[in-house]
Amino acid sequence: MQYTYLDTTITGQLRTSIADKKIGIGLFVLLTLVYGIFFIRNFSGPLAEILPGDTDQWEYMGYYLSQNLSFTPLPHLNLINDQTFFPYGTNHTFQGWSFESNMWFSANYLLFGTGPWLNIYYLLSLLTVSIGTYLLLRTDYGDRRAWLAGLIVSFLNFYALNKYPGHFAYSVIHWTVLSMLADFLLVRRIVLNTPITMRFVLLKMLLLTLCLGLDIGYVMGYALSSFALSVLFVFGLMAYRSYSQPARIGVCLRQTIAAWWQEGHSVRSIALGLATIFLAFLYVPLLIEVAHQATAFTFADRFAGGHGWMHPMRLLLPFFPGFNAINNLLVNRLHDVPEGYGAGSPGWLLLRLAITGFWYTPKVVRWAYVPLVVFFVLHLIYHPIQFPTLQIFPWCRFNRHPSRVTLIYPVIAAILALHLPTKLTPFIWIPLVIIGLLEISTVYQFRYAWKPYYFSPSFKPYMERVRQQPGEAVLDWPFCVVGGNGIGGVNGLCPLYKQTSMLYTLKRFHEKKTIGQYFGRLHISQIQSFSQAGWPQVLDHADQTDFMQADQLMTCLTKEQWVFFDNFYELNDFAGINLCVDLMPELCVKAFYTRYGQPVATTEVPGAGRVVFIPKPARDRTKVNSLLGKLVRFPCGCSNAGYVKEKSSVAVLR
Repeated sequence: MQYTYLDTTITGQLRTSIADKKIGIGLFVLLTLVYGIFFIRNFSGPLAEILPGDTDQWEYMGYYLSQNLSFTPLPHLNLINDQTFFPYGTNHTFQGWSFESNMWFSANYLLFGTGPWLNIYYLLSLLTVSIGTYLLLRTDYGDRRAWLAGLIVSFLNFYALNKYPGHFAYSVIHWTVLSMLADFLLVRRIVLNTPITMRFVLLKMLLLTLCLGLDIGYVMGYALSSFALSVLFVFGLMAYRSYSQPARIGVCLRQTIAAWWQEGHSVRSIALGLATIFLAFLYVPLLIEVAHQATAFTFADRFAGGHGWMHPMRLLLPFFPGFNAINNLLVNRLHDVPEGYGAGSPGWLLLRLAITGFWYTPKVVRWAYVPLVVFFVLHLIYHPIQFPTLQIFPWCRFNRHPSRVTLIYPVIAAILALHLPTKLTPFIWIPLVIIGLLEISTVYQFRYAWKPYYFSPSFKPYMERVRQQPGEAVLDWPFCVVGGNGIGGVNGLCPLYKQTSMLYTLKRFHEKKTIGQYFGRLHISQIQSFSQAGWPQVLDHADQTDFMQADQLMTCLTKEQWVFFDNFYELNDFAGINLCVDLMPELCVKAFYTRYGQPVATTEVPGAGRVVFIPKPARDRTKVNSLLGKLVRFPCGCSNAGYVKEKSSVAVLR
């Protein structure tokens, strides 16, 4: 009878645990669906944004991967070609690579064409980070605390939510979050002398490998930094214990190795190991290739074009109605360089949860926070030039925006909040509820105010018309050749940055080569061909000399510039001209029509406004000579690669 009672009790507890697990997962699924319906909304078309910004480039990188990835047998990415910067060509390594999302878009694009693939990926990211956190923590901390942690790192990570869609790559941080949580659990179990299974170690290595597919500039780096600091702490702790208790350490190691040997033959362990090997095979060669190509360029100043620091006082900024965490009397006195709404602040709700959780954390467990504290301090005091603490990590070499670490603050807050007691006094929970309601309503109203962009009905037929036209490239006018460090813009190759910097991303629809492109950074050598050809003088017609502020071309081409333009257009294999008619005087538009023919299609493009397509006449195709096309020079010529427009400011770009 006693055994029957025990069996019944264990079975009941198991059923309760399974039921709680299903409820926890189900709630996150529901929250994700609700968030998608009310705050993403666009599941019928490509990701784009009506305001000028970075949004369109995230799909383009997936498209670029679909056209340039090969296996020989290792993954290889064709980075040097003339698919942009046509006809001269360039090295395409300086893009914001995020290989997992790039491959996701690439696979769906090749199978189904254009579609809402990145929006679907974004929701899957939210679902992965919330459910993954819950499942990872529930064994050690129970269902309630694990579920709260899952909520914090996903739907209460206000800074990450606000990164969508403009900085899409920084809004999808799922594997980095889970990897950092696994780091904490690993350190915690070693601090508490709790057995660590081989399966957990293999899971940790899989999560770290998965991080290699996220944004390589920042998001991947946070995971690698956390792991490095955790490993250093563990080695230090083990060294201390081996010195103070050598016999005990030896016994523990022998027992662990024996247990791992038995566990290593399980199906789950083998599956985890094989998945890690496969992903390493997929990502590591591509990362090495990008890093190798990047080292081919030597920059006198890696942070030219914009860098800064984040004032520690930003930690205390709330998300309240009518209070903008970027522009207010307090932050205007901080003299720092934040990036994005809420930069530097997790919000008062998470700050209070973290402080309260730390207060209730047992003292012995607080030792497990050491790697997190070091991680936090290194990033909090970091300045790329004056105090480059993060330069100890090779993967942080190009980290120029310290405020992006705000993505990780909710992860730290979630870990500290894991030790909140089941019942809180009214003195604690009432302020939490009030602050939480204020901040959640403020942030989600801000998110709802963002409206998704839907391409006009004329857009798809327009792009199809361009795609079918003979010719390997299309001439966007005016085009934009620019890097995030200002190169190209200050050299007169991007007269209208706000309107035209993303025109090249239309390549994912019309599949033609383009002249312009935005890169995260450019080396001066990459624009020499444009400068030697005299393009800075030909493009010099904007209403302002500051390319970041200019809105329109004020005059048309001169007689000599028309001759140069004619020769360049005729000799190179263009399908036609994408003419941005809203960005130039009406007389100039008519001059293009008179010279090259009437447009056959028109549509609306985000940022650029109305665009018309003028196909290249069949008679002119006989004049194509690509070798001569690269050699066309502006008559009054300027071959100085360092040409800079007067009064042009070195703008702070992305």
